[in-house]
Amino acid sequence: MSTELLAEELKKIRACSKIVEIESSGECSLLYCGDEDGVLIAVASYYDWVYAKMVAEGSLKPHMWHCSEVFYTPYGLYSFARSIGELARKIAEKKPIVYAQTRLALERLAEMEE
Repeated sequence: MSTELLAEELKKIRACSKIVEIESSGECSLLYCGDEDGVLIAVASYYDWVYAKMVAEGSLKPHMWHCSEVFYTPYGLYSFARSIGELARKIAEKKPIVYAQTRLALERLAEMEE
């Protein structure tokens, strides 16, 4: 699976203005998709499927920006697809919902710090 191709597709459909690969391993890649508010996108593949989990950047503290943390946090949304183009479209469609979850996540993190 090519994260470069996904980054190009996300830029092409204007889902992300800036994309940075934060982490890459044989199993997963973590992308930062920057706009007015950023999101983290953990991307992996399984046989003929590509899938991603997207969380708002405020949902995880910076030291937790790793694929495993993104996949296991209760916040965010998954997308499953058969192609990179389809995955990019699904990510773009779900992005507003992820931003709506940000407020809840920030409230929970504030409670944990008290």
